[in-house]
Amino acid sequence: MEYEVLFPKKYIRLGVKIFLGIAVILGLILVGRAVSPVEGGKPKLLSPRLSAITAYQRDARRWTAELQEIQSGFEELLSNPSGDILAQDGQGNSLYGRLLNLQAEMDGTRVPPTLENLHTDMQEAVTAMLEACSKVAVWITEPTPENASSAEETLQAAADLLARIDQNPWIARP
Repeated sequence: MEYEVLFPKKYIRLGVKIFLGIAVILGLILVGRAVSPVEGGKPKLLSPRLSAITAYQRDARRWTAELQEIQSGFEELLSNPSGDILAQDGQGNSLYGRLLNLQAEMDGTRVPPTLENLHTDMQEAVTAMLEACSKVAVWITEPTPENASSAEETLQAAADLLARIDQNPWIARP
């Protein structure tokens, strides 16, 4: 003998609503845990001002690391002159594009008043790196010792600015 168990549709709808409600709450909790800063294993509550500073600090560290990668790319390009001008030009253009994207991202970022000087230093470093990029492009076009020396000098000036930024306590890794 077989029995059929029938559930009224209102109970099924109620069960689905409860399930979806629990899923939404758990989803929000997981998202909150993923994006909240943690200190000592516990989530840290941030005021809007402190949140803006923390977000900018995270961006500035990422920008500094990217500038260091770009600097390394230019140093590598200058230290390994190959006969393939197209490959050198491609590498130089790639680094130039990364610099422009970085500059645009920095220009579009809201800067907390506390970190205005750091932002100015970072913009100067990007400008110096762009100048070094143009000197490297001149060297690629005309690989003379004078052009190589000029490119190395401007790249060193940009590296000095970047080293100064790296010493900033807001950038130093915890």
